[in-house]
Amino acid sequence: MAQNNAAVQKQAVLIKKNISFAANYSYSAYPDYNIDSLCLITAKKTAKLMSGSNFSNTYYKSLGLKLAVEIKDKTNVKVFNFGYDCGGTRRVITHPIIQWKNVIGKTFAYNLSAKINCNFFEIHQLKSKGRNLYLLIGVEAGDSNCYQGIAYVIEIKGDKLILDFPAFVNHPYLNLCNREFEFDENTQTLTSLLEHASVPFPLTYSINAQGDYSKDQNANKKLEELIGEDYRKEPSIFYLKFNGQQFVKKTKR
Repeated sequence: MAQNNAAVQKQAVLIKKNISFAANYSYSAYPDYNIDSLCLITAKKTAKLMSGSNFSNTYYKSLGLKLAVEIKDKTNVKVFNFGYDCGGTRRVITHPIIQWKNVIGKTFAYNLSAKINCNFFEIHQLKSKGRNLYLLIGVEAGDSNCYQGIAYVIEIKGDKLILDFPAFVNHPYLNLCNREFEFDENTQTLTSLLEHASVPFPLTYSINAQGDYSKDQNANKKLEELIGEDYRKEPSIFYLKFNGQQFVKKTKR
């Protein structure tokens, strides 16, 4: 037990050191330093530390982690962040780590930055019979012309975290430039509004740039049809309603 506690403490010290370095990183001071690799390794170590443990939010804060969102239900989903300023147009690159509990209270964690970089600031439970589905909403800088608005649906299934739940046709998330997402839990309605008074980013390009989820061209077409009509209007705003299985076009506002 003492050896195990000593190993945990050693890991915690290393994680705190790495997160502190990342938070104060400056490209001009360390132009050849592989900060991406450091953060990926640190995020992986942090998820391992957080799995099977019941440390307090205060303890995680002492390591340099920011509690971004939390939902106080039986799964107690939490998302913690750390990151670094890349010095370029993407600015701060966020590394989220997600933590949850199963039905007997055992704690699990996953390095969500292995899938997506995003500063999540909202979490909502989706109404779905027999499923623990949650909608995460956040933002992340893309480049000087694109501020990414992200809506990501996850499923908690005991000790498993499902990250490819097909909530948006075959996609688990929407990642659209310069969009602001809002969700009404009562009506289960997701609203997406163009955040800036500008021309909407080409939708076809955005949908086709969603990694492995964009390989299915038929699904891409269905997703574009789902949101495209109102997306291209002025003002650019669309509404989707969660029907218990996925988001569909909202017919009445």
